[in-house]
Amino acid sequence: MSHWNFLVSYLIGGAFVVAGVAALTIPEQKASHALAAVLLALGFLVILSAVIRRHTTELVLTDRRIITKRGIISRATVEMNLAKVESVHVNQSLLGRMLNYGDVTVVGTGSSLEPLVGIARPLDLRRKLGEMSQPGEAKPSA
Repeated sequence: MSHWNFLVSYLIGGAFVVAGVAALTIPEQKASHALAAVLLALGFLVILSAVIRRHTTELVLTDRRIITKRGIISRATVEMNLAKVESVHVNQSLLGRMLNYGDVTVVGTGSSLEPLVGIARPLDLRRKLGEMSQPGEAKPSA
């Protein structure tokens, strides 16, 4: 997963942390210290949540299948045999193209994976899936 996918969470968390630090600069008032503590805690929780979501999402591409896993407490796992892959769709916004991340949807016979959101280097993944799902095809020569 791309860190850019979590940019909004990082910005919101950072804003809470900055607001908490700013609240600490208010002259000695118990309310300002309580507000600072709440803002700092919220900021760190938002950032920690984004980091945990990023690190508990896995995309595994083997020579036989593609596997996605999400979650830390409850786990969602989707597997698809590479022989069943019919097409791979890549969606990138302008910002996604500039920062090289996007959404990838793998469509297979009779089913499709849910979109893999915020994948770093999605065009490389599409190319690699194409190479691996059709190993027997002869490569064109120049």
